Amino acid sequence: MKTLAHDELKSLTEWEQGPCISIYLPRHQALSDYREDPIHLRNMLDQAETALQERGMGTGEIKTLLEPARKIQNDGNFWGRGPAQGICILLAPGMFQQYDLFYQCPQSLTVEDSFYVNPLFYKVYENDHFDLLAVCPKSVRLIRHQNGELKQLDLPENIPENIEAISSKTQFEESLQHHTTSHVGPGSDNASMLHGHGLTKELNETLLTDYFQILAKQLEKHLDNNGPTMILIASEKQQSMFRKHYHAKNLLEQGISTSPDHLNEQELYEAALPVIEQITSKPLRKAREQYQKHLGTSRITHQLEAILQAADEGRIETLFAPLGSELWGQPPGDGELVKTHDQPVNGDIALLNRAIRNTYKHGGTPYVVAESDMPEDKPVAAYLRW
Repeated sequence: MKTLAHDELKSLTEWEQGPCISIYLPRHQALSDYREDPIHLRNMLDQAETALQERGMGTGEIKTLLEPARKIQNDGNFWGRGPAQGICILLAPGMFQQYDLFYQCPQSLTVEDSFYVNPLFYKVYENDHFDLLAVCPKSVRLIRHQNGELKQLDLPENIPENIEAISSKTQFEESLQHHTTSHVGPGSDNASMLHGHGLTKELNETLLTDYFQILAKQLEKHLDNNGPTMILIASEKQQSMFRKHYHAKNLLEQGISTSPDHLNEQELYEAALPVIEQITSKPLRKAREQYQKHLGTSRITHQLEAILQAADEGRIETLFAPLGSELWGQPPGDGELVKTHDQPVNGDIALLNRAIRNTYKHGGTPYVVAESDMPEDKPVAAYLRW
């Protein structure tokens, strides 16, 4: 699945060699419904063809321009795969890009002299790059989340993969009998431990402590101390054992206190969601706090005319616009008010898209967010540099 790389946004926002066709299509997740998606795409491409004809393009040029998207429309393998929740298709003479989106995007089609990039900025500033470290006596797993995908990483050979891997190096070697307990549940601290024949509870605890000490020190030695934020998933008692010896600064203080024994990658991710949401939303929270701190000053505006002018001049530090919202009209002249429409009329352009593109091109940060995440109940809002 090809996902949007952050550094691609610059070239997309600066592209002005039209006509530029931008298609956003939410994907059906149920197998019984996904066959509707290529039908929706076909209809949107037919609409794009009509719009191109109105621009004076010839039949042959239109066919060539739309051909890559028509191939996707007719590709049964493309529609049968997952797990994308939406797709973006961008077409222009000499240019074609298709992106899988990990969120439900509103359906839209635009044919303008630049690309419609608003939905691509949804969640783009969220810190979605983090690791889940799931440890227990039975296994050690390091799972990376990036661009909406989960991938288990290979660990160096000298990192013990379970408690059995270090048992031969302990003083209990001769008396240990290897087996997994059957009378404890997966959430127990002692699940999947090694128990020696006649071994005391104290010695079993010592073995468990040694295991987490060795594991923590080896992981700290071989993992990047400046790597992605790491969330520890382990039972409460074993969290304490591990953290006593692991001191890398990227390990988050708050972990998930549950045994990961019987959880797959997706279940681990879902268990960690309360902590993950705090990580991913941190940049947006700071931006909103900054905006609200300056409410009532000249640094804050939600007037569309002022925002368009400030974006053109590179004066916007932070811009907020709701996902799925757009205002259509003509850019204002000096001192003019903008008359906007919910749908394009007589050559209108997407004004919020223009503000987002120009904000980004000048180094500002455009946040496209859910309506509930807007700093004020306004169609658009900006924090100005001056």
